[in-house]
This record gives sequence, C-alpha cells and structure tokens, in this order.
Amino acid sequence: MKRKFGDEGKYGLERLRQQVLEHGNAGPGPIPGGTSSLYMGRGGGEEMIRPGKYMRSCGGGFEGGVSSRINKHNEVDQSALKKSFLLMVKLIYDNANLKRSYLADGKQGRLQCLACNRSSKDFPDMHSLIMHAYNSDSADSLVEHLAFHKALCVLMGWNYLTPPDNSKSYLMLSTDEATANRDDLILWPPLVIIHNTITGKRDDGRMEGLGNKAMDSYLRGIGFHGGKAKALYSRDGHLGVTLVKFASDQSGFMEAVRLAEYFEKDNHGRNVWARLQPSTLGKDDENNPDLCKFDHRTREKKRVFYGYLGTVNDLEKVDFDFRKKITIASRLDYKPSG
Repeated sequence: MKRKFGDEGKYGLERLRQQVLEHGNAGPGPIPGGTSSLYMGRGGGEEMIRPGKYMRSCGGGFEGGVSSRINKHNEVDQSALKKSFLLMVKLIYDNANLKRSYLADGKQGRLQCLACNRSSKDFPDMHSLIMHAYNSDSADSLVEHLAFHKALCVLMGWNYLTPPDNSKSYLMLSTDEATANRDDLILWPPLVIIHNTITGKRDDGRMEGLGNKAMDSYLRGIGFHGGKAKALYSRDGHLGVTLVKFASDQSGFMEAVRLAEYFEKDNHGRNVWARLQPSTLGKDDENNPDLCKFDHRTREKKRVFYGYLGTVNDLEKVDFDFRKKITIASRLDYKPSG
C-alpha cells in the first residue's frame, strides 16, 4: 500500500479501518443522520434484511436502471455504512494518484482494495475490484467493503444500487444521475470557491490578487456576512482563487448555497467558468468582458468573479491546511425539509 499509494493512503486506510470498526465519527463534528437516497436506496427505511431474503428475486429484470433484487447495502447498519462511505470517498478523492489509478480502470497497473488489510490481493480492472468489494465474505469488514463499492461506483459514474454481476448492467447510469451522485457530496464545512480574483502582476513577475479583507468587504457589500475568505497562493503568488468558508451547520450551509446561487443567477457559476478557462485565461484580461467589466460608478474596470459550492470533485483545489480539516457530507442531509 505504501508503494502504490504513498504514506497518505496507508495511514488513511488504517485510520479508516479503526474508525469504522469502532463505529467512530467521520471527522470533526457529528455526521448527520439523514436518510438521503444516496445512502438508503430507493425504498428508504432501515430494515435489516436477512441473507436468505436478499437471495430471492422480487420479480426479475430491471426497472428504472435499478435491479429489482434487494440491494445488499440494505443488509448492514445504515449509520455505520454512511460513515464508512464518506470516509472512503475522502480517502479516494484526497489522493490524486489513487483516484487516477481507479479512473484508468487498471490501465496504469493493478488495483487494490482499500477495505482489506495489507495482505489483500490486487485486481486487474475496476469490474473485478467492484465484484470483490460487493461480494466480500469478510464478516468483520463487510461494512467497509460495501462502502468501498459504493464510493467506487460514485467515482466512476456507475449504479451502486444495481448488484454487480458479469452482465455489468450496473454500468448503466445516465450522465445526469452520475453527476447528481457526485454533486451531492459536498466539502464540509461548506465552502464557496471564487475564481478570477487576480488583480495584476508585480514587477518581479509574482501575481497579485484580492486579499482576505478585501474579499470579506466585497461579500458584505453584496449582502453576505457569514463567510470567511481565504485567498490561495503558490510560489508564483496569488492563484486567483479564494475560498469562502461558512459555519458547519445548516445555517452555514444555506448561506453558502445562497452565495453560490448569487453567482449562478448572473451566469457566473461553475459551468460557465469551466467553459471560459481553456479559451480566455492567459489573454488580455483587461479587454476581456468575461473577466473584467467597467464600473460606471467608480469609473474603473473590475474583475468578474465566478463562484460555486465546493463538492468532492473540488478537493484538489483546496489548500493543505483546509484539506486536513475538511470532511465530506451529503447536501441532502442539510436541505430543509418540505
């Protein structure tokens, strides 16, 4: 494990296994006990299913892309499964090499199961690994294996609600559903990531950008008071990215969502920024209306900010200090009922 994934993967796995086996927490602060479809499956509820009951078919075939058989995830304690799943997701997405190796589907080398101990064998591709994780007969790590199976399916955009078999029908999941599964997994405490906060270049070539106090002032000016800004820097100076962290409770989450929606309503959200990056960045920013606009009140050109709520896909954009403290949560757990 150390050779394949580095010390981070090894020690992360050891922490994961210890926490899950002890039903520990997924990080600082309590993990909410909501029952979103991401963890509970379509039917909801927490009924403990007997193995014999699982093996019986409920009518055969597939309906809406989900197997009519009872899903094996419903056989285990849902709270423990949820905690383990969120930990597995963090472990995978927090290690760029590990994540890349899974996405490559075995083309970069054989794959290893994070739920097994260090003596685990490896696997030639993702289908073999997912079959192993779902069908593990290890009683003391069943929850970990099912959580790992679920985390891998979310990463790959596959249907974890369909029990895997050699027909590979679990690969059939629409792009919208796969995106929704990943977008449900938010960074916690909630973050809004704001781009295009560069202000210029110094004589020594280092980039300058909007500082923390200036961003806090900007946010207050547009009606947002609960966030705390932190600009990101590298050896070359300001990265043009500012993280805005909110309180780790429902009110903080709702304020973060409100700020993300503020940018989205102005066509300055995630998707528009993603389209702009390859075609506009690095050109003459001052004359690019997508990056700068003229403020008739101040008679100055100002940067156009783009912002969105941070999800698990954004973990690599967060600086090291934040990544040490961040956990993963389901946004549905904090969505107001009704």
